[in-house]
Amino acid sequence: MRAILITSTAPYSGKSGLSLALIATLADRGLDVGYFKPYGAMPVTVDGVLTDQDALYINRVLARPAPMEAVCPIVRTQALIESALAHREGDVRAAALEAYGVCSHGRDVMVIEGPSDPFQASSLGLAAPDLAIMLDARVLLLDRLKGNDLPDAAVCEARRLGELLRGVIFNWVHESQTEFVTGRVMPYLRSRGIPILGAIPHDMALSTVTVREIVDALNGAVLSADDRLDEPVETFMVGAMGQDKALRFFRRKARKAVITGGDRADVQLAALETNTRCIILTGNMLPSSVVLSRAEELGVPIVLVDTDTLTAVEKMERLMGRTRLHDATKAARIREMFERSVDVDALMNAFEIRS
Repeated sequence: MRAILITSTAPYSGKSGLSLALIATLADRGLDVGYFKPYGAMPVTVDGVLTDQDALYINRVLARPAPMEAVCPIVRTQALIESALAHREGDVRAAALEAYGVCSHGRDVMVIEGPSDPFQASSLGLAAPDLAIMLDARVLLLDRLKGNDLPDAAVCEARRLGELLRGVIFNWVHESQTEFVTGRVMPYLRSRGIPILGAIPHDMALSTVTVREIVDALNGAVLSADDRLDEPVETFMVGAMGQDKALRFFRRKARKAVITGGDRADVQLAALETNTRCIILTGNMLPSSVVLSRAEELGVPIVLVDTDTLTAVEKMERLMGRTRLHDATKAARIREMFERSVDVDALMNAFEIRS
């Protein structure tokens, strides 16, 4: 059996999507592919079992799912954090190893979704190098290069992982970066002996969320146009200026969510005059009847939340920063881009996988 540990240089780099695409691609080549996520950071409880949201979904779409309690044995919760700080977390490495034995039984290949950055789970001995050695896996590193900069993160991780690293994939490469990444960065890394397997372009459609997902994430109350909650949102903006400036500001982006205070009727009305998919009102302050009436007329949901603006922005950044896999269309698109942009044969050779 061969094991591929997928890790990344930074959070929200697309590990879950890549895992799903890789599993489907290898399965189509006749391999029995299993999935394992030793450490999860998005807790959800299903039928009394604590697990990770993405791990739950990916396991369910496998041709031969593993027992739910084994797929993600260690989940970060506040209780786990407190236990670890008090040295009462137990032998989490033994628990992970036992669960891995269950998930990997009879498989040809295991895809292991590792930590989201070089530091995650280090306190528990479950960082990427720890897992690779413990599970006899080799590492596939996912990187998102910001701007036209040096690939410091990939170089640093290659140095740290050494022979454990078998390949690097750049993900979400913007069109403006393509020539720089493929023509400059990738040849540079290869010249340093770092194996490069591909560069996957950015696709705005994969980054969208629906208004409904925003409402759920912010635990908001919908005050208008509740029949428009499935509209896609591509970005968000924060409104904290005067009405004249707000109008010019909001015109810069389309298909957006606007976050502003519930007492800022001028900003809310300005947002409604531009391409806005929803308005998020912070501070649990109800809008004026004029704003509600205009929002209903235009079909724009007003979402009331009881958090402050900073907290709402932080939650939106987390929500917009990750691709939700629980959408068959998005999952199929991720796989299509993976197979078009990554040298799958080279990947299989690097990890010594034979179909």
